[in-house]
Amino acid sequence: MISDVILEKRAHRPQEGRWLSRTVLDHTGKECFVIRTRVGKGIWRRGAETPMAVKWEERIIEVREGSWSYIASSVGFAPEKVVGTATPKKDDLHEKNVAWCLSTGDVLSIQWEDGLDIQLENDSSTETVKLLRGRRLQYQVKKFIRDEDEDQYFTLVRASESQEGKATALLNWKLLAVEFSPEEDAVLVLLICMAITRTLTEIRREDSAGLLVRRRMREVQKGLKDWGSVMLPLSASSSASAFLQPWYWNASEVLAQQRCSTREDRQLSTLRLMERRSCIDKLSCPEKIIL
Repeated sequence: MISDVILEKRAHRPQEGRWLSRTVLDHTGKECFVIRTRVGKGIWRRGAETPMAVKWEERIIEVREGSWSYIASSVGFAPEKVVGTATPKKDDLHEKNVAWCLSTGDVLSIQWEDGLDIQLENDSSTETVKLLRGRRLQYQVKKFIRDEDEDQYFTLVRASESQEGKATALLNWKLLAVEFSPEEDAVLVLLICMAITRTLTEIRREDSAGLLVRRRMREVQKGLKDWGSVMLPLSASSSASAFLQPWYWNASEVLAQQRCSTREDRQLSTLRLMERRSCIDKLSCPEKIIL
């Protein structure tokens, strides 16, 4: 969509390319970061000329610190400060192997030849870091769970005095939700989460995380849920609200969002067309990523 307000601010210079943007919120609803993924290149004008889809290796992910600067309704500018990037290496999807180079110096490797395997490596560091499928260590859920439920979770484990290591972050790539300890790098966790989401969306050819949803989603009443930021002791009644338990116990319920208005149900237009030209039938992602 071309905004007249933005065009006037830019002295009517045409818009260049297209980016998917998602806002990162903490449990109080505060905007902390904006994540942007490049999906199109070229000039965007009113008329027949539209951006073209970029190659896989050009789909850079940016993490920008701060919140949107709104100038009219939902129209605004993303924050300028880039605090992290993830750049995909040349398309090796046909070889069932993808690698992302992170600005932190880490390389995220994703393979799916014999089941999904994700590795995080850093040649300049001797610290051992693992990405384990499912909810592990202190994030483990005791009740019966299905394998497909665990498939959407990954636990970041760092070496510690314990033989098993220490879980410093948990991410859910389908719901775009992450939790991490104070000593963990927030930008690294966000880059890992979005890189995994983009890759799995591409190889599965389905919009599992909702990246193309363009309607605005928010809480009906701010503070109504707070995404499990307040929890009852484990000895409390089992009938306690899901919002008073760790969010990853009932993530689908805790992170469920509601529509705000019918105006937000507009068609997906050019953004979806560009993604489909890149062999993605459907993509998805909530309006806001939960931090």
